[in-house]
Amino acid sequence: MDITTILIALIIGCTAITVFSLMALLYVRRRERERDNKEAERIAKTIEDLDAALNAALAEINKLGALIQKEVDEKYKSVLFLYNLVEDKQKEIEESTDSEVISEMIAQFIDAHSTKLRSIAETSSEPIVFDVLEKPKINKDEKKCPKFTNPKHKQIWEMREKGQNVPEIAKELSMGQGEVKLILDLVDRAS
Repeated sequence: MDITTILIALIIGCTAITVFSLMALLYVRRRERERDNKEAERIAKTIEDLDAALNAALAEINKLGALIQKEVDEKYKSVLFLYNLVEDKQKEIEESTDSEVISEMIAQFIDAHSTKLRSIAETSSEPIVFDVLEKPKINKDEKKCPKFTNPKHKQIWEMREKGQNVPEIAKELSMGQGEVKLILDLVDRAS
């Protein structure tokens, strides 16, 4: 073999090694790129999952906030109703000819709800004043037919006397069942 053949074989061998090395390097880089792409896809999927979980959590928080707001509004309406009911009873005393019965009703109402009303008054931003009423002495043997200055209260009492129950009365008069029950309880206590 002559030197030219050896050189050519050497050049071909080096070229083959160089081509093989370049191909191996390209293969390794392509594998790294694929691995990086898979990692990027996995990270993107994780971000999407976290975003979906965060949106679901925010939706639940919004629902909870709306529920709490609704409950606060209902409690406020209930307190306002009780306050207005007390105020109405005080007006009825001033206007009524049978103030003993109404005074007894208010005194019983205040006794039954004084703790609740006072705790509400203490936490309220608006001042609520409660007058202390003396309980008039009424002979329990004397049963009087209730007198009403509020026509709606009379209507509620008459509907009950005709045999309707609290849910039926509340539905017919578009009132809350608690309000109807409270009015009937107050009337029962007074009579």
